[in-house]
Amino acid sequence: MKPTNVVVVNASPKGEFSLTLQHAKYLLVHEPDIEASIIHVGENLTMMEYDETWLSTTFDALDACDMVIWATPVYTMLVPWQLVRFFDLMREQGRQTILAGKYATCIMSCFHYYDHLAEEWLRGTCEDLGMAFMEGLSVDNKDMLQADFRKSMRFFMQDLHRACINHTPVPRRSIPIRYDTSFHFQPQSIGTTGEKKKDIRTVLLTDEYQKDGNLSRMIEVFLASYPNAVEVIDINTFPYEGACQGCLRCELVGECDRKDGFQVFYQDLVNSCDVLVHAMNLEGRFLKPVWKLFLDRTFANGHRTSMMGKHSAYLVSGPLYQLPNVRQFLEGKDRVGKENSMGIISDEEKDSERLQAMITDLACRLDRASRAGYQKGVNFLGVGGMKIFRDLIYGMRGVVRDDHRFYKERKLYDFPQKDIKNQVFNIFMGRAFMFKFMRMQAYKNMKPLYILQHKHIADSKKL
Repeated sequence: MKPTNVVVVNASPKGEFSLTLQHAKYLLVHEPDIEASIIHVGENLTMMEYDETWLSTTFDALDACDMVIWATPVYTMLVPWQLVRFFDLMREQGRQTILAGKYATCIMSCFHYYDHLAEEWLRGTCEDLGMAFMEGLSVDNKDMLQADFRKSMRFFMQDLHRACINHTPVPRRSIPIRYDTSFHFQPQSIGTTGEKKKDIRTVLLTDEYQKDGNLSRMIEVFLASYPNAVEVIDINTFPYEGACQGCLRCELVGECDRKDGFQVFYQDLVNSCDVLVHAMNLEGRFLKPVWKLFLDRTFANGHRTSMMGKHSAYLVSGPLYQLPNVRQFLEGKDRVGKENSMGIISDEEKDSERLQAMITDLACRLDRASRAGYQKGVNFLGVGGMKIFRDLIYGMRGVVRDDHRFYKERKLYDFPQKDIKNQVFNIFMGRAFMFKFMRMQAYKNMKPLYILQHKHIADSKKL
């Protein structure tokens, strides 16, 4: 029996220095009866220009293989732009059929920050191309140093290889996305709110402006309804030198390695604005690829949540109902960054009058919330994401000094171990609860005691 032809697609722009790639290599060296090759997609597609001969050869290698292992880091809750671009180029050149019937999985390295969204996007994209996608492996930077984890990695590869050899049927988890272009948003005559105020700096980022599309008309309604002056920026027009390289120069030195000025552009943008509106088209299973390019480059700001305390809103054109992961991406981005999004409006409403009313209301609420200094509550998306960043930055505080300073100044190091009052309480209660009668007394009085302070504030109407 001939060996299984395995191709590792390395999506990291770091090439051979990719942490993710080391995990993929470990899988390969411990699995018999395979012939493996590595394709450095991330490194070769980082610049805006690319080698077309290399790309054609890459497609040929994938066409000839039996199995694909996507080795990718997670950048801004998804795979890097380079891998998104790779799939787009595959479609543009009519080579999307080369992956049909092949087995696939992924190795993802990050600190488990929204890695589930990255894997679901990759799984759905592969399933759309006819691949049998088996659940991937998400790893941390210390996992492979543990013998028990390496044992599980070897089993993971054995299981994948066995499925490929035996053509084991793999259930599909995603559904095909249907892009229905029949709805044409036709807003009624749009009246303005009078002279625009200039005390709240508002910026609108978009991938479509003043074009013949639903998103452009949604923007038009928003601009007319919003009482403040708005600076509209089409992110397609920025002269990108290339994608994020994952080099961490921004973290270590304080400046981006790219020379196109994006770091200064973005930091000036978010540091000076009060309100940031995103107007976005969906494409495939995510936003238009230019958004991934843009968002990855914002890492030049490090792990600092630059929109904290500010306000935002989202206008989206496309099948958002069918893409709950995109909605979770937008909501997670909002909650972790504490940017106070006042809502996500999609053109799936398919009723022009109702959609126009929703956008008008969003514009008015956004202004009111900004002026009131309204701060949204937190939920799991925000708390979970921020705790990952908190522990990451604290553990690397000697290296990522700017991030550490940011987290320290904003009291984001909310470790429960440092709450002395809580520690004393737990020591006392731990001793007291050694006795059953004390536990019974606590049980009998738990309900009124638990709400005592909150009830007093509510009953007294305290401001």
